[in-house]
Amino acid sequence: MGTFSTGRRAVAAVLSMLALAGVVCGCAATAPVSVRPAAVPAGTGCPQGVTGGTASTAGTTVFWPAAGRAGVPWRSVGRGWILADLARSAASASGPETLYLVSPGGQRYRLGPAPANAYFEDWSGDGTHALFLDPNLDPARASVIVLDLQTGLASSFTVYSATSGVTASFSRPAGTAILVLAAAAEGGFLPLQRFSLTGARELCYPGTGAVDLGYQENADGTAIVFSTQNGIEVVSSAGQPVRTLATQYGPGLCQMLNWWNDQSVLADCSYQLLAFPLSGGPPEQLTTSRDPGSFVGAWHLPSGTYAEDGACGSTWLERLNPDGTATRLTIPGEPDGGRVQPLGAYGDQLPLQVAGGCARYPYSFIEWYNPAAGVATTVLGGPAGGGYVTDAILFPAS
Repeated sequence: MGTFSTGRRAVAAVLSMLALAGVVCGCAATAPVSVRPAAVPAGTGCPQGVTGGTASTAGTTVFWPAAGRAGVPWRSVGRGWILADLARSAASASGPETLYLVSPGGQRYRLGPAPANAYFEDWSGDGTHALFLDPNLDPARASVIVLDLQTGLASSFTVYSATSGVTASFSRPAGTAILVLAAAAEGGFLPLQRFSLTGARELCYPGTGAVDLGYQENADGTAIVFSTQNGIEVVSSAGQPVRTLATQYGPGLCQMLNWWNDQSVLADCSYQLLAFPLSGGPPEQLTTSRDPGSFVGAWHLPSGTYAEDGACGSTWLERLNPDGTATRLTIPGEPDGGRVQPLGAYGDQLPLQVAGGCARYPYSFIEWYNPAAGVATTVLGGPAGGGYVTDAILFPAS
């Protein structure tokens, strides 16, 4: 499954709401495989004895033969690389999938099968591990799977979750721990928890408000922000409350999106795009007047600022103008009623996951798009080797 790059849990929740809106608009949209329902109100206390990880050494599995990884230039894997989960087709997206690494130049490296029945959640900041989540291990447990991309070995542990509404991510900056947001039996979410890679619970983050669009950790791992009904709540990595942002817009009117930089987070507040400094300073307003819709994220490039916007189950790319208005862009190969989702920004390009929505033949592929030149190059899925991309993350994941 989300990186920004994009804040993946926030993006998944926003796209879920857009998919629901697509039903109302009459668009039979094909929702992304990785999308889950939007979050619901959080619990207020840390669970006692009902939530915890249990390391599963017996679950350690060799997924790939050595030959499947031999050609990867591991020392070069870093900024601008993409890790993606590929199915044979949209119809088989819930079946066996394969992990691929894609270089900034478009070279594809097939790694091997992805863990079965699991969502691709995150990519570690050191580039060596992928995080998967099976939310339906049984009615009360989810399985967290850590896959070593260089060796093909995977280990897993279980966490309590009353429903399949559970998400997970690596800690920043290097992925030395795992953050888990799991569902509570009484409804809503348990507080965010941090586990070691072997499943020992290290920390619980109590006291946040009604979480509605999840959480995000900044790139250096010093702060976590929660999107709540009370605003955007900032908590230190040690779990200490710092401050609440965006309180002046009213309960539930600001939806946290992705990081604008390491010290500012983006939010859609009543159809306007704003960047809120973690310091509590005044927000930077990036848009002014526009038609109602839902922003999903925005990114800097040398050629300007670009935003993903959406309505009726579809998303598209816009260039933000200096006066706060926006101009919709036409991407080569963009489907009608589909989804154009930036994975982040790299140099003067945006890597995009482009997916068919109302199209008769659904598809999903990754392409590099240079908005200044108007050029797009497909690098995985569809015309680039075939297959249907279910999820992808741009390094560094953030």
